Amino acid sequence: CSIPDPPRNTGTDPVSLYGEFTLTGNRKVRYAVSLTERDLTVQRLTPTPVGRNKVVLSLKDCVGCRAYRENDNADPAAYLSAYFYPLRRRWMSSGVSRQRVEHCFRLAALQDPRANLEEADKWAPSLFDWLKTRGRPIMGPGVSMSELSRPCRMMLLVNPQSGKGQALTLYNNHIQRMLNEAGVPHTLVITERQNHARELVKEADLSQWDALVIMSGDGLLFEVINGLLDRPDWEEAIRTPLGILPGGSGNALAASVHHYSG
Repeated sequence: CSIPDPPRNTGTDPVSLYGEFTLTGNRKVRYAVSLTERDLTVQRLTPTPVGRNKVVLSLKDCVGCRAYRENDNADPAAYLSAYFYPLRRRWMSSGVSRQRVEHCFRLAALQDPRANLEEADKWAPSLFDWLKTRGRPIMGPGVSMSELSRPCRMMLLVNPQSGKGQALTLYNNHIQRMLNEAGVPHTLVITERQNHARELVKEADLSQWDALVIMSGDGLLFEVINGLLDRPDWEEAIRTPLGILPGGSGNALAASVHHYSG
């Protein structure tokens, strides 16, 4: 990685950050990476055009990023990973789905490992700030992550019996990683019996949570809604944001709630 001045912008969006990095899988070829309010552009630095040497990644598909160092004292480099879930057309199908793509950049311009990590840390907060504001101006220089509003705190309730017993596996293999990559702290609650979620939500201190997320079918969502309505402060409690990760055999209740609540 080198740390040059950003190039003069020729498009409609100004470049907020610019750097020249290598990729973790190819340390010999340098790439110019630039960040605007809409895109992350990665362009191979080569004197002659070689195939597809420019990739534009929409920040609308980005869920998060992190700056870090490997546990290798002999390697002074820092790394920046950004996680994207772009739409992809399904093979042999007319449908589309989102697929995980990780882009990892290596920064080793300086011999001081801390200096390399500080440079990587310039990128992670700017990307996170865009993700939180969804298109409002990117955070300016000198603003640290600690000055941003705190992340959403979620209680994630999973019924391990739903989806033919696959809900917990889906959480372990997919959902947990996505939430961690997006920097969303959450507390996992695995329900143990019928009405467990209803009883828990009825008595819970909801001030600890910004949202309740249900990973199940209709049954667990039914319990959570009724648990909120059972509370003495139900008029306020029912305004708690609810999320549904469909993981059961029936997932119609969420659509009905949306419809009848307007």
